[in-house]
Amino acid sequence: MGNLLRPKQIAKALGAFGAIALAALLGMTIYVVHHRGAAPSITTLAGLIPGSLLHAHNFHWTQIKGGAQQWVLTARDANYSNDKTSIILDEPVVTMVSKDGKPVTVKAPKAVLDVDGNKIKRARLSGGAQIHYGDFVLTTDQATFLPDADQVDAPGLVTIVGDGIKVTGIGMTGHTKTRQFELLKQV
Repeated sequence: MGNLLRPKQIAKALGAFGAIALAALLGMTIYVVHHRGAAPSITTLAGLIPGSLLHAHNFHWTQIKGGAQQWVLTARDANYSNDKTSIILDEPVVTMVSKDGKPVTVKAPKAVLDVDGNKIKRARLSGGAQIHYGDFVLTTDQATFLPDADQVDAPGLVTIVGDGIKVTGIGMTGHTKTRQFELLKQV
C-alpha cells in the first residue's frame, strides 16, 4: 500500500492543478481581450452582416399560389434584417416557367428583398443581373422588380441577346406577365 496517495497529497495535487488551470484561463482571457480587434468576431465567422437578425446558408424559398408553384428562389447566403423588413441575398437564383411554357431564370451576385411577412414587395438585383427567358438573355448591372405592379426597371446599360440578334440600350422598363419591355435611350 505504499503506492497510494494520502488525502493531503491528493488535495495538494488538485490544488496545484486548479491553480494551473486558473492561471491558463486568466492568461487566455487577457490575450483575447487585448487582441480581439485583430481576431475575427463571432458574427464574421457566422456570416452575419451587422444589423442582421438571422443568417441562413443555402437559402431556399418556394412560392406557391392556389396550390401551384409560381417560382423557386435559392441563394448561397441570406441575412434577415433586425426589423424583418428585408433580406440580403448572395448569389440568388429565381427559376420559374412562364405562361407560354418557356423557362425563366434570374441570377445576380447580390439582391435585397423588401418583404412584408412572407410577401416580397420589391427585389433589387445588383452586381450584374442576368435574366434568361427561353432563348433570350438580358443582362444589366442592376434591376428592380415590383411584383405587385409586375414591373421591372433597369436604369443602366441593358443588353439583350438571342435568336440571332443583339440589342443594347440605356434604361429599361417592362412587365413580366405581358412580356413587354422597352429600352428607353440609345437603342
